[in-house]
Amino acid sequence: MAQSAPDPRGGPAPGAPDLLARAAAAEMHDRALHAATARDIAVPEALRLDERTRAGVRARLEQIVGAIEASLRRAVAPEGFPGMGPTLPLLHAAGLPADPALAGELLAGVRLDQLAAGLPHHAPEDPARPSLLNRLAEHPAPALSEPARALLLAESRARSPEAGRWRLPLILHTRLLWWVAAAMREQAGSMAGVALDAALCAAVRAECALAERCAEDQVEAAASRLAAAIDPAPQEHARVLLEAMRDRRVPLFLALLARAADIDMAAARALLLDPGAERLLLVLHALELSREGIAELCFALCNADPARDLAALADAIDMLASVEVQAARDQLTLLRLPPEYRALRMALHGTGAR
Repeated sequence: MAQSAPDPRGGPAPGAPDLLARAAAAEMHDRALHAATARDIAVPEALRLDERTRAGVRARLEQIVGAIEASLRRAVAPEGFPGMGPTLPLLHAAGLPADPALAGELLAGVRLDQLAAGLPHHAPEDPARPSLLNRLAEHPAPALSEPARALLLAESRARSPEAGRWRLPLILHTRLLWWVAAAMREQAGSMAGVALDAALCAAVRAECALAERCAEDQVEAAASRLAAAIDPAPQEHARVLLEAMRDRRVPLFLALLARAADIDMAAARALLLDPGAERLLLVLHALELSREGIAELCFALCNADPARDLAALADAIDMLASVEVQAARDQLTLLRLPPEYRALRMALHGTGAR
């Protein structure tokens, strides 16, 4: 027997626990791989994300989790609690990315960024004329200039590294805070006791309170306040929506659309991101926008998103002439129903219930 071989009569060698743990981890990894493969092959091809979007969703999650980790670490004095590293691998293992609400919010954020980046630059008819938002920021009436400047400031803040902490709605932000805190505590293991539990819980509560205070300073809230201040007359909807789109101010466009249609921002976002744009067309028709205005808005979206079918969109716009405005308004009325109610109706309809 080689000298380095363990003596079976003397029990496990010093490295045996580590080897046994690694073997158990390998088995868990194998099971997780099988489960992930089953989920992957069950996804229809039409629902698969392209690699750019998938990478964007992952990067967005990493940024948000990283920003939350940094904030919580500062609060719990990491030098007193060793062993805490990046939590995302543990969160992946626990199934956090499979949360549909979180995944949907991450995907929507990435797709909005892609859309804004892809929108064409429109040369103004008058090169000396500032953009809509800049004109509003310089408006003599404080009721318009102050919310416009607040939106400019919110957009500037959203580009900072710290902004990752605020990229989710408050409910999801709070949920993710607790996830990250629990993962940090799990990493510390036996190296920390109840003192770390207390410190992490206090840090999460403080972060939740801060998030509530900061919610009104975020881009979406600032855009909604400006849309309310602009409050265009019905005949002005097309003009201001087109100006916001031409200026590549997607949050302001969404806020103006939401206010004009009397729907929430999440519903307006879903309309904008719908590749077929059928629902958006019907809402714009219900608002009685001209065919030319609808076409310019939707063709701008096609230019920004190559995945959209321009020919199908042109056909759909032509069909609008045969749709009664009241029928389009009826569809808009459905969008105004509570989202929970609409989601449950769709779920029941999918089961074949009548």
